[in-house]
Amino acid sequence: MARIRPEAERKLRAGFQRRVDAQSDRYVAQLTHAEQLAARFECGEVVGVFSMRVGGGTKRGAIVVGLVLPLAAIPLLIAGAAAGIPGALPLLGAWPFVMGAWFGLTMWRGREPRRRVWFYAFAEGFVLLDDPRADGVLVRWSQVSEVGEVWAEVYDASAQESRPALAAYRLGCADGQVLEISRSFKNVQDPYSEVGHLLRSLMPVTVGNTMPRFPTIDEIIAAHAGKPGPRA
Repeated sequence: MARIRPEAERKLRAGFQRRVDAQSDRYVAQLTHAEQLAARFECGEVVGVFSMRVGGGTKRGAIVVGLVLPLAAIPLLIAGAAAGIPGALPLLGAWPFVMGAWFGLTMWRGREPRRRVWFYAFAEGFVLLDDPRADGVLVRWSQVSEVGEVWAEVYDASAQESRPALAAYRLGCADGQVLEISRSFKNVQDPYSEVGHLLRSLMPVTVGNTMPRFPTIDEIIAAHAGKPGPRA
């Protein structure tokens, strides 16, 4: 296997490190917070800080209000038009446009706000946070008694069909608590999290080995919580 020249390797590593440093600078507050929690809880070093966006969908009740109620009004408008109630017939004719406007407004007002959630992984435990400024509650890896898998149907555009895909890990704790850790969590220190694996596969091995590596959520769960199934 041919090796790259030392000078070229040094430049590659320096370039990759600049990207890593710039990425870390974006999340310095969360990385510092994780270090503070690790010291407070005495749970060892920080092994990963992860984040993902949640929310943004539409509440179920908004669909009922936006669609079912206007449809339910149609028979009343028809009855009113048949009875000759003034204004009922023009309103019936305009009702599809009123329904469209009402549905759009209801869906917009019924959206769940998008927010970031955080997963701080330590050598001896983890913390889930809805707000990075919160302290959170530490769950120690030693408390995890069972690891399960959560599967979901995901649409595959290339195959034009839905296929089952591993979506999360379900961690059962000795105290009865059950927590789901989504695989959508991304390591905030990894500037190549979305394309890193593809880049390494396209590069020569010697070049790919110069890219910095950060643990994924799968690797964190496997290393600290164990494989799916009850823990011994």
